[in-house]
Formats: sequence, structure tokens, C-alpha cells
Amino acid sequence: MRDGNKICFPDKNIYIMDNHKWAFYIWELAREKSIINPNATLIHVDAHLDDCPFVLQDNPEYLEIEELSSLKRFTENHITYDTFIWPAFGRGTIDNIIYVSDFSSEPFEDWATNYVKGRTYTGLRVRTMSKLQEIIENGLVESFVNDKSLILNLDLDFFNEENFHGRNPRLKPDEEVYNSLTYLKNVYNWDLITVAISPECCGGEEPAQHLLDIFIDVFEIDIAKLISWDIV
Repeated sequence: MRDGNKICFPDKNIYIMDNHKWAFYIWELAREKSIINPNATLIHVDAHLDDCPFVLQDNPEYLEIEELSSLKRFTENHITYDTFIWPAFGRGTIDNIIYVSDFSSEPFEDWATNYVKGRTYTGLRVRTMSKLQEIIENGLVESFVNDKSLILNLDLDFFNEENFHGRNPRLKPDEEVYNSLTYLKNVYNWDLITVAISPECCGGEEPAQHLLDIFIDVFEIDIAKLISWDIV
């Protein structure tokens, strides 16, 4: 996956990237700047779980890194588009995770719960936006969000069918995309929002831009306030 877009809207604490791996760095940056507190709750809305933990075994030094510049290099050299969640969990930047994804596997299998010594990997998993709304309305999410910093982590490929990444994507209808994004925007007062454009998984540049345009519209983003976070 490419690394072209690295932009943010600091007035809304929204960070946008092509490659989802950079979410790890942005969460660490936000923690350093006190945008979020440690042990934040992550709501991960994505076509994929991105829950591969093996980067921890291969790079145990991830726990000891302190300087942002070193964290940025670590992200560049070692984190991939599907391994960024676990090191943030291991460092205590995020804690509980709510997955919204129709991907085939399950994130909270027995082997995973105690993968990081001294910490328990817990959260919830639903497959659709309607199920997310249902568990929120039924109070099942309250214990995960009360008194916690809240991160929305969105991959726009959530709005494309999994097996149609090529030239003929099957995007969800615009009305459904608008409704889903409107719900996400309003359901919580997010402390931080990270968004992956992932054009390779949205069917190319044009459909990815279309989804991004809808996101910008729903979240009422002023493009004039765009800056690059790559210089941070």
C-alpha cells in the first residue's frame, strides 16, 4: 500500500492517510500531545480486522520507544497495514477494541487474550453498522466507553465489498454510506479520528475519492484547514 496522503484537520483531530499502518503513529502522537489519554477505547470500522500481532514478537523493542521521531521510524520500517493495532495495545495507548467488520475470522480467540504479558485483550465484535447501533442502544458498549478517550478508526474500504478490490468495485449505495457516517459522527464525542483511504481496497483512486468526499461532507470538514502531519 502506498503512503501518499498524510493530512490532518487539527481543529477536529481528524487524521487521514492512505496506508492504515500510520494509525499507530498518530495514536502515539495524540497520546504525547494529550489529545487522548492512555488506555483509550478504539472503535475500528473496516472491511478487515487488521489484528495481526506478530510484529510484537519480531520487534520487542516497541515497548521501549519514547521519542516521537523514533516511533515514526518504527512505523515506517516495521508496522504494516494490518499490524498497527496490537503494538498500540501492548504499549497501553489503546485498551478495549470494538471491531465493526464483516471479515471472516474472529479477533478475540483464546490464544489472543493474553498475548501481551500482564494485559488482557478484550472488546466486542460486530459485523455491520446496524449491529453496532444495536449493541450501543442496548448498553453493551457503556463499560468500554465510560471515562475513556474514544478513537474512531475508519477504513473507507468498509464501504466496498471484500472481493471487489479491482477495477469493478461494489460500493455500498451512497445513502447507506451517508447514513453510516452520520451515525458514526454523532454517536460519540470522539477525541480522535483516524481514516485510511486505502484506494487499493476501494477499487481504485476514483471510488476511494468518492467515499472520501462523502466523509468530508458528513464530518463537515473545511478543506482550507488542511495541513500535513508528515512533518510532525
